Amino acid sequence: MLVKSTQNIAMKAIQKEQNLEQLIKQEAEEKNRLEEERIQKEIEKEKKKKDCILKAIKEKELENQYEEKAKEVEQTINSIKQEAAAQVLMKRNNLKKVLNQLNQKAALKRNQLRQELMNVKLSIANELGKAYKKGDIYKCVEAISSPSKRYNYCIASFAEDFSNLTYCKKTEEFCELCCSSEFGNMMSNEKMECMKQTCPEKDDGEAEEDGQKACDQKDNGNSAN
Repeated sequence: MLVKSTQNIAMKAIQKEQNLEQLIKQEAEEKNRLEEERIQKEIEKEKKKKDCILKAIKEKELENQYEEKAKEVEQTINSIKQEAAAQVLMKRNNLKKVLNQLNQKAALKRNQLRQELMNVKLSIANELGKAYKKGDIYKCVEAISSPSKRYNYCIASFAEDFSNLTYCKKTEEFCELCCSSEFGNMMSNEKMECMKQTCPEKDDGEAEEDGQKACDQKDNGNSAN
């Protein structure tokens, strides 16, 4: 009966550990506090159990069988405790693995989100850089002066954009394209000044139309990128 009682106590301890596992998963921040409380309760329980065992042995066992029976009971109890402790340790190790896996997945997700955030910030910075770009009028003046310099400008400005590169080499509105490339959409005054200084004189309607074509061509190239 004493062994059975001990087994029941051990089974309760195991069940308690299983309940603690779920509690640990849900309330990770309280893990240390709960563990300390559990251990303290275990200590008190073991003390009471020890008192009960000693009392039962004294009351029920004959004096000449006391030592042998006490050792037998103690060995049985220790065996049950060791088995229960082994099961608890195995469950804790499994729980630790599960928590590590969850943390690793969460860390991977956070890294992906950080990368996405960085990409968005870089995209915003790139768009702002294009819009507020303030280039050099004299690059356009220089490029218009000879086909080879125009070729070199096209290569330098649109090497990674085949569509704009081809257009840059062949278009008759090169100066408009060059000014649109050198000055972003937020620098309209500088862009128009560039066109005035580099492009052949045209009437206002024609100049505005050519400038718009160059801007549209540049915007189309940027959208493709």
